[in-house]
Order: sequence, then C-alpha cells, then structure tokens
Amino acid sequence: MSPSRPWLTPVSRVLAVAVVAGAGVVGADRIGAAPEATSAPDGASSAATTLTTSYCPGDPFAGEAEDSPAVDVTGAIDAMAAPGEVLDGVVSPSDDPGRITVEALSRASATDPKDSSESGPTQVSRDELGAESVRVRGTGERAPGLVATESFTASGEDVQGLAALPCAAPTADAWLVAGGGDRGRQERLVLTNPGGNAVSARVEAVGADGGGDAKDRSVVVPAGGRSTVLLDSLGGTEAPQAVHVTTTGGLVAPVIVDQHLDGLTPAGVDVVGPTAQPGTRLVLPGNANGSDRGLVIAAPGDRDAVVQVRRLSEDAARSAEVVTVPAGEVVDVDLETSDGMRSWVVESDEPVVAASWTRAEGTQGRSDMAWSVATPAIGRLAGVALPSASADDARTFVEVTAADGPAEVKVLVSRDGEVSTEEVSLDAARSKALPVGRADAVWVRPVSGRVHSAALVLSAPGAQEAQAASLPLLPSRVAVRDVPVVQAR
Repeated sequence: MSPSRPWLTPVSRVLAVAVVAGAGVVGADRIGAAPEATSAPDGASSAATTLTTSYCPGDPFAGEAEDSPAVDVTGAIDAMAAPGEVLDGVVSPSDDPGRITVEALSRASATDPKDSSESGPTQVSRDELGAESVRVRGTGERAPGLVATESFTASGEDVQGLAALPCAAPTADAWLVAGGGDRGRQERLVLTNPGGNAVSARVEAVGADGGGDAKDRSVVVPAGGRSTVLLDSLGGTEAPQAVHVTTTGGLVAPVIVDQHLDGLTPAGVDVVGPTAQPGTRLVLPGNANGSDRGLVIAAPGDRDAVVQVRRLSEDAARSAEVVTVPAGEVVDVDLETSDGMRSWVVESDEPVVAASWTRAEGTQGRSDMAWSVATPAIGRLAGVALPSASADDARTFVEVTAADGPAEVKVLVSRDGEVSTEEVSLDAARSKALPVGRADAVWVRPVSGRVHSAALVLSAPGAQEAQAASLPLLPSRVAVRDVPVVQAR
C-alpha cells in the first residue's frame, strides 16, 4: 500500500450531503447514489436541506403483459413534511417557502414547485395509482424530514392483500430479497428510472438453479419510465428470490412485487424495497407473530456462511437459529411463532443479505404477508408516512430496537395535525413496540445510542380480511453539511 499523503490543506472544505437510500436525494434524476446518513462530524456546520426527492412505483400490475394477473388496485401515495417539533434540535428549516408535489414522472418536470411567498400544505396525497411511477418532492421549509409512502389494497381472483412501502431514492447498487418456493408464488422486479436518459440495469439472482432460464439479465429502463422482470425466469420457482441490481448510465428505484396464490385462494401480496448491502451483522426490525413467519438469508459470496439468528424483544435476547447457508445459495429459515413483535439480528462469518416475513390470517381463510428488510442504524432522524390504504380497524405499531447497546430515543407521532412525543429507554439487545393507532406519520429521533426501527400494520383480531405490511424507518434527509477536510497525517 502506498503511504498516505496530504491532498488538501487543513483549511480546505467540501460540501457533503446527508442523504440515505430511501430518504431522497438532491437532483436524484441527475446525480449519483447517495451515501448512508451519519451524525455530523465534529467541527461541521449544518444547514437545512431545501430539496428532498423520492420515488414510488405506482400500480405495479398496471401496464403489464397480457398474462399478468387481473388486479384491482386501490390506494394512494401520502407525503408529509416533518413538523417543527420533529426537527427541534436536529436542524432549523429554511425560511424559504416550500412545496410538496406528488406527480407522475411524465408530468414531474413540468410541475416543479414555483417560487412563492407562501408555503404549501404540509401533507399531500395522490389518491390514484397508475402504470407510471411517481415522484415526491419537497422544497424549501417542506424538505427536511419529508416522508412519503405508497400503499394499496389489491383485489382479484389471484391477488388480494395490503401492500405498502416508503418512497425511495434511486440507486446504482441494490439488493432485494422476497418470495418463496411455494406453488403459486410469483415475484416480479419493477425498476423505475427517474432520469432523462435510458439506464442499463443488470439483474443477478443468487442461487439461480431452480429452473430459471439464466442467472442474470440486462434490462434497459427507458427515461422517465419503468421496466419489469419476472424473477421466475432468473431464480426459478423452487426458492425465495435474492437479487442484485446494478446500473450504468443512471440510477433506478427497484422493488419486488411478491404475490402468492394458494391453490385457488389468494394468499397475500407485498411490495418490497431494498434490504441492506451484504454484511456480517444485519438488524431486521418490524417482524410480528402470525400464522407463520420466517427469515430468508442469501450468501452471495464464494464461501459457505455460518449464520446465527438472535431474537430481540422486550425480553432478554436469545438465539433463535444457527444455520449454514451454502455459497451462492438462498435459505428460508422457519422462525418461532410466539406472540409479539420481534427484531432479528443476523450474525455471520461471511457477508449475507436477508429479509424476514410474516403471514396474517383472516377469518375467511385468506391470508396476507409482510416483508421486513435489514435497515441501517438511525443517525439524527428517521421517519415514515403510515399507510392510508389499511383497514380502519387495523393495528399499527412502531418498533424501536437497540441492537448495539443501550439507547434513548424520542418517538414522535403525527395524528390529525398534532404531534405527540414518547421518550423510550432501551437496554442493550432489547426492543419495544409502541401502538400508534390511526396516525399519519411517525419519526424516531435518537437521544443516545444506536437504534433501528420499523412500522408494522396488522389486521385486527377476528378481521375477515387479513392485512399485513412492514415499513422500515430509514434515516431522513434533513441537512447539507459544510464539512472541514483534515490534512492526512
């Protein structure tokens, strides 16, 4: 290795942008993927961001091939600016008037917020989902901490259930895990290109020996459009799907649509965003008890991975499973079905990717499923808009997990224009689930320690129609930083 050498003087400065995947990027249709959010370094000053952008897929079944299922999708995309109580102590919003826009990509460039002496509403919804992906943008004082979520209920002979996911920033490198080897299971990858030029995406499947035509595929995603890949043609039909999406020439926002038909009975649907990059320690919050639940783990490297799965809850942590995942393979691990919400910590001697799932049953014998992804630790702030498409009597919880040591956090819940705050203290390797009812959005603000968080929606006990959805709380875009660059020694 060559010796380190100074490349800028101590007084030189660069401008770093505090952005994370899923939280929006500056000019996402123009620049590269954003780094993970962290706390501001010592000596750095912060200014509130004045632009936050994210993307949602729209109706993932609309505009599909003739052999796609006939599905009636009813839902919305809901966006909400962070109230002052949420940003207090994090950043002071700009004095510039701001707007929130939620528009189909074909109209987005023509509907950028115009200068105004007054700000627009703090909450904006789009109550129609179509074949186009949707851009959510906040400017001025509406930008810091902006959250947006797509949610819908699907009904049809083959597909029924609730699906929800946060609108996300585009990326050049993403891992997604979903699906299963059950008969009647189908997974499709939907790629959104928010940019002005076509993007080439390479889709690689881990463990692609289950009858698929090829292990990888190249897809051209049109400018301002979306493309769909039926994953059965890559990973086959005998195992869950773990796919790696990389791009050249631009960025995409990828999701997997997972649907299950159990014989002639619809058995759930979900839309799943990216999980964490391959690692030797992953934290997956937001998994609850149901009729079944499990954990899908893939080892994308060339060595077998010995994996320990630990259960975190309000009780003491304990080991749930120890499994060996063969190199280049995907394993579906059955998990205990004890009551309550859980976080799972996956520790491995080789890098792995993972996502967990749960299944809810309705009284009519139909079920729904929810996928929970591995998340980054929350830096200064994380939030999520809660699904508006869920049933009125559905239960909504927010789980906060201290996987790395003791932590204290503030959970801020927005409901009907009012914000309530609950302070939560967590011992190491513990989690806590808070019921939030029919709230509009929730943010988590760490006071000390590192935490992970997710929101979970479940149908009420005894409900005829099953509903389940899990949404990660991803670090929010709140500020741009003027960071001093220190001379290397």
